[in-house]
Amino acid sequence: MHSLQNRIFLFFVLLLLFVQAIALSTLFAGKQNQESREITNRLNTAKTLFTEQYNSRSQYLAAFAETVAKDYGIKAVFSDDQRSLLAALNNHRKRIDADLAMAISKPGNITAQLQLKYTDDNDVRVVRGKELDQMFRYNEWLGSDSSVHLYEIGSQLYQLSLSPITVGSQTLGWVGFGFEIDETMAQNTLKLTHLETDFVYKYDNQWRLVASSNPESSLKFALDVVNGKTPEGYIGIGHIINSDGMQQFGLALYGFRDDFVSVLQDKWGQLLALTLIALLLSLAGAYAIALSITKPIKRLVKQAKVVARGHYDEKVELNDKSELGQLAEEFNAMQSAVLSREEAILHRANHNPLTELPNRLAAVQMVEALVAKDSPFTVYHLNLSRIKDVNESLGHEVGDRLIREAAKRLVEIKNCCFLGHLGADEFILIIEESEGIDIDEMVTRLLDLFEGSFDLKSMSLQIQIKLGIAKFPQHCGDGKSILQMSDTALNFARKHNQTIQVYHSGLDVNSAERLNLINDLKYAISDDQLELHYQPKLNLKTGIVTHVEALVRWQHPKLGMVPPDSFIHIAEQTGQINALTQWVFVTALKQYNTWKEQGIDINIAVNISAENLKDIGFEAFVRDSVTQYQVPNNYVTLEVTESAVVDNPEAAIALLRRFKEDGFKISIDDYGTGYSSLAQLKQLPVNELKIDKSFVQKLESDEDDQIIVRSTIELAHNMGLSVVAEGIEDEYSLHWLAKHGCELAQGYYISRPQPSEKLTPWLKEEKEYNLEISAKG
Repeated sequence: MHSLQNRIFLFFVLLLLFVQAIALSTLFAGKQNQESREITNRLNTAKTLFTEQYNSRSQYLAAFAETVAKDYGIKAVFSDDQRSLLAALNNHRKRIDADLAMAISKPGNITAQLQLKYTDDNDVRVVRGKELDQMFRYNEWLGSDSSVHLYEIGSQLYQLSLSPITVGSQTLGWVGFGFEIDETMAQNTLKLTHLETDFVYKYDNQWRLVASSNPESSLKFALDVVNGKTPEGYIGIGHIINSDGMQQFGLALYGFRDDFVSVLQDKWGQLLALTLIALLLSLAGAYAIALSITKPIKRLVKQAKVVARGHYDEKVELNDKSELGQLAEEFNAMQSAVLSREEAILHRANHNPLTELPNRLAAVQMVEALVAKDSPFTVYHLNLSRIKDVNESLGHEVGDRLIREAAKRLVEIKNCCFLGHLGADEFILIIEESEGIDIDEMVTRLLDLFEGSFDLKSMSLQIQIKLGIAKFPQHCGDGKSILQMSDTALNFARKHNQTIQVYHSGLDVNSAERLNLINDLKYAISDDQLELHYQPKLNLKTGIVTHVEALVRWQHPKLGMVPPDSFIHIAEQTGQINALTQWVFVTALKQYNTWKEQGIDINIAVNISAENLKDIGFEAFVRDSVTQYQVPNNYVTLEVTESAVVDNPEAAIALLRRFKEDGFKISIDDYGTGYSSLAQLKQLPVNELKIDKSFVQKLESDEDDQIIVRSTIELAHNMGLSVVAEGIEDEYSLHWLAKHGCELAQGYYISRPQPSEKLTPWLKEEKEYNLEISAKG
């Protein structure tokens, strides 16, 4: 008799006897109304018994759901794989033999659902719910105060209790358990009240019969009883137990009037003797049982609310050997486990797992605290250079050890009110102004700290740092953006290869402008904002312009002419470079045909990105385009940089070789500034080298540049390649290059890049001008 179910059953039996005794005494006192009063008492008692049973099940479900919601095991697997979550739910479901268990994510998705199903052999098995991975239909329940609802799955109806799963103030989702309202429940009520029991349910103005103890029952009959229209020959009582918006749940209790009256007549003498005894016993028993059931449930509910507020110190002590006592013991054990794990979670939430230093969240909290007390401070955002190279060459284990060693060095910094590790290779230091340490002194300390090498795996590594610095309140009045400002300064330092950068408002302008360009670039082609400019290449042997290079320009509707250096890199990073290159290539082919019709026979060079060489459709695009516009392959030069073939040299070289074999001219652009070795240059299937302008612009004054250019020309000629020199800005450089055998020259001294409508007249007239240049050469 220790089970809660048996104790509730006993309470209902005693309560029934008590009500029957009152009914008998009433019948004895009022002869004329004896039968009517007894029937009324009988029905009211039956209704009360069921209502108490129903409410007790609701309270039990609510207490259990809140208890499970605090279980760390459920929290740990809640966002894990579905199998683990289903297993955890089933373990809890078994404790109360629930018919339904489910979990709902914060967005309202049913991530786990288990139902009890009866096989044809009346065996019970647990199956995955029909609504698994569907959206929960009643999102309003998730934020309501009421925790017990009627929940319908197909033809099955459940008493369902939902409880939120929280970590700190954050809600992860909800867990729910339910008992089915079925024929078993109807049969138990029949045994308890000796009245046939029907359950009806209304949803969306549609009633249906959920379960009945009477195989011959019908929906119409049950609704008549619920609505107080019990058919003739029957006694009955109806009750709407739950009414929630579009839902209604009704109870119909009934029996044959003749059966009830005959029982009264046959047992009147016995009932009369038992009434006095049952009266006293029922009063005492009902009170004791009600107290024993409700008191521990109330204590568990109260304790669940205490735990929900984050207090884990109080314990629940129940001198009870029933399931409630076992639940209280498990509850206490769970509290202790939750307390220790909450502490671990809180520590992990505020610290980086690699270095155990405070993380970004802790840095934000420190900044808020310093701003709240109006204490001026400086933020140093530090980046370790070359960590990516270490990870790629020596492995992430060595990279992690290097980061930990750097953290140990940073800990040695004194007068630092906060040292944090934001993740990867970035750290944050905060120095209060009251420490009297200026920026120069602090930067010197940090640079000295990383002056020594790091000894890892029998090797010595030298690591440089870069710093972004921001001050409060000079740079940020409210302190909310101070960390972002230091990050902006650091990004600027990295981009411009500076060791330190102190924040100023101009840095934000560049960042905002870059973001606007990223957004606007998507529409540049479709809105016809791009145009091609062409820069002539002079043949130094004949003095005639025989080649041009196609250079894209962006006529921004708000910013005006945007140079390619400002958006080509953005196009590569955002995946728009293929569309951009295709537009340039097709536009250049169309211009070739226009010039050809005007009697201008000229080779056009188009710049090719590394991303184009990786595009599997690029080769077919080039071949299809020259075929479509009927441009001879040998009149198209594809200019690629040395770095374009670094990522995947084998595939890039194979593609360039196919282009070269088909007659396209291949040119290495910006030669001398990339990563090519002579061995790699030997393998490249190219026709010409293009010497970078950085070696050409100072030929007249820099002997080193003359040596480099002369050697490059000789090297190219020995390898059977022609040479193009770019960046020619004076007459001396032009004649010097012609004297030393350079084939083509390109630069502002000859002509700036111009749109076709301006360049075409120049090309028609340049022959006489170029003969003069040739004579000078």
